Amino acid sequence: MSKRNKLLAALMALTMCLSFTFNANVVKASEAYTEQTAIVHVYSEDNIQPLQIRFYKGFSAPYIKLTDYYRYLTGKEMSVQKNSDGDYTFKSAMGATAVIDTDENTLYSSDFDNFINTTITKQDNVPNVYYDGYPFVEIYGATPDKAPEPKTIDFDNYSIDLIEDESQDDIWIPYLTASDMFSGVVMYRMLYDSKEFYILDENSDYTAMEVVPSDKYQANVKNYLKEGKRDKSLAEYSYNEMCFVYDNYFGYPEQMGLGAEIKEKGLDETLKQHDIFTAQAREWFLSDDPAEYVAATVILDDYLSDGGHTYLGDMGATYFSEDTIDDAKQLLYSMDFGFSNTVALGTKFEKMQYLQQMKQDKWGDEYFHIEGDTAIFSFDSFVADEQAWRDYYENGGELPDDTVGDFKRALDAAADANVKNFVIDLSSNGGGSADVVFLMACAMTGNAKMSYQNAIGGQFTTVQYLADINFDKVFDYKDFEPYDFNFGVLTSDFSFSCANFLPAICKSEGIAILGEQSGGGACAVIPLGTAEGGVYQISSAMRLSYPDGTSVDGGVPVDVNLVSVNADGTNDYSAFYDLQALSSAMNEFYANK
Repeated sequence: MSKRNKLLAALMALTMCLSFTFNANVVKASEAYTEQTAIVHVYSEDNIQPLQIRFYKGFSAPYIKLTDYYRYLTGKEMSVQKNSDGDYTFKSAMGATAVIDTDENTLYSSDFDNFINTTITKQDNVPNVYYDGYPFVEIYGATPDKAPEPKTIDFDNYSIDLIEDESQDDIWIPYLTASDMFSGVVMYRMLYDSKEFYILDENSDYTAMEVVPSDKYQANVKNYLKEGKRDKSLAEYSYNEMCFVYDNYFGYPEQMGLGAEIKEKGLDETLKQHDIFTAQAREWFLSDDPAEYVAATVILDDYLSDGGHTYLGDMGATYFSEDTIDDAKQLLYSMDFGFSNTVALGTKFEKMQYLQQMKQDKWGDEYFHIEGDTAIFSFDSFVADEQAWRDYYENGGELPDDTVGDFKRALDAAADANVKNFVIDLSSNGGGSADVVFLMACAMTGNAKMSYQNAIGGQFTTVQYLADINFDKVFDYKDFEPYDFNFGVLTSDFSFSCANFLPAICKSEGIAILGEQSGGGACAVIPLGTAEGGVYQISSAMRLSYPDGTSVDGGVPVDVNLVSVNADGTNDYSAFYDLQALSSAMNEFYANK
């Protein structure tokens, strides 16, 4: 099961077995503080580093130095220049600057997206674009349509206080604000379990899915509850921080009903004004009752559902217990909450299982099939074994036994069989790593271009990727020569995220899209944390589009519809996996081009 499907299953399990009013005034951290040395696990449980932290009186979340976090996050240095008392210019490793004024509690940057650039941890001197760092693909170039728009953040709007260091060469910032400030599609985040810090790479082996369920983490997060109650300062900070993230880093996908409203008003005003359920959730997010908080996360998860990228179901995981979930269920049932978007997601999940079973009944566990002039390659997630690929490229290892390795073997087998049509089956695919998308797109077209709107910098950018499509461990001119097949992509309305992204690229290149319109999903994902050790993710400010700027969030239309209707009105998907039907569809499409 893919990571997205596991999260969806967890949400469905919660909803089936089953959020004091926001203080808009800034609560300035007191000058009185205690300072100590904590430990931070940097991308590994064994890579333990010291981290200076402060607890300011009246504020329960620890503060850290901004430059310390940047150093551990990127492995690079951030320079600081004092302009005047309380006013500093920070320069990132890419040379982009941000002016932070601790008296006014503001940040200003003429190129904020480059200031928070973390893609440079994967490839030197590249823009802040999607790239997971697999060795078989690299960023070839990027072309924005204009200079970035300046960015100003007023932290007073979120009751977040930035504090000048006494040495006057740095600032202290709440750890979660530092983490969220540099959040992005490279999938890093920092968590704190009340004792230890963790910097995680969600595209590595050291992820929240490994750390959060651990006995140590679960034991430590219990400290956040005191006599069964949440800490009120942490509750308020956690809510404010979520508003900061949504107002500044969210991609506003069309599939999410509140997207336009949040863009216009901000998250806090949207929750206050939208309806009685969102207003109640807003109050419960700030409550010291853990059951009310868990109920709030369920309400907001349903309202902010965008097909699968935004997921808030584990925000309250710190407080999950049988009693808390039972109490949260009763709160939700008492207000007659409908779970309409959650039910819709569950229906799509059932559709995926139905299509998987159809393939299992027809082909068993085999992922590749040839009949006549047509081949089909099926897989359910765009994943690759990064360590195995590094071993292949750096140590002479074998071609990995994963989706990418299977793709290469399928291409070779199809070539040996003189196949004309090669269909990539994404009908039960829920997404994964875009690096795998780029590789497949390069194999099909000779290059892969990602177009996206950036809600942070206001730019429309086209990024070109180069992949080692012949796997000779060299990026060269041969990698611009696509495989000699008529390619097609098979989709259903479950095909989401990367399984929507690949057909969007192919549609622009004139490659046949077969089956049913894909399920959409235009925004890359940002992984985030709460001030109480919970986790969540949202659709990022990077909104994928067609080269003309048209959004792909609603799904990619098919060139050949393969869905028929049964006598009882239900859909018939049998042609999806009928290689003769696929052959006819492919041959007709390319004959008419």
